[in-house]
Amino acid sequence: MPFFRTVLVLAIGIAVLPSEKAQQDRLYEQASAAVYWTATFCDRNAQTCVNASTLWDAFLKKAEFAGKLAYDVAQSSASGDGTSLAPASFAGEGRSAPTRSTLTRDDLRPAWRGASSRQGI
Repeated sequence: MPFFRTVLVLAIGIAVLPSEKAQQDRLYEQASAAVYWTATFCDRNAQTCVNASTLWDAFLKKAEFAGKLAYDVAQSSASGDGTSLAPASFAGEGRSAPTRSTLTRDDLRPAWRGASSRQGI
């Protein structure tokens, strides 16, 4: 299916190209000018590119942190050991982090099991 979609998009793209030589030359010149203008953007706007580079570096650091955090959380939940990813300062001094389950034995015991008479059997 992706191959068919790609062929269809390419066919539509080729179909909308101009047929006349003058229109083709004009389109070629406009495309060349657009590529040149895009490629020389940082030459014309040096400070904008410096700012964008700084922002991009900060974004990459945050993305790396988010990926590591997601991986650690997935590993922790997949191992099923119930360990917390929170730092010790969140758990409190001298206290352990709470376990996942807060149910007691009484909570887990069913409230009703039915009649337990075995008289006729």
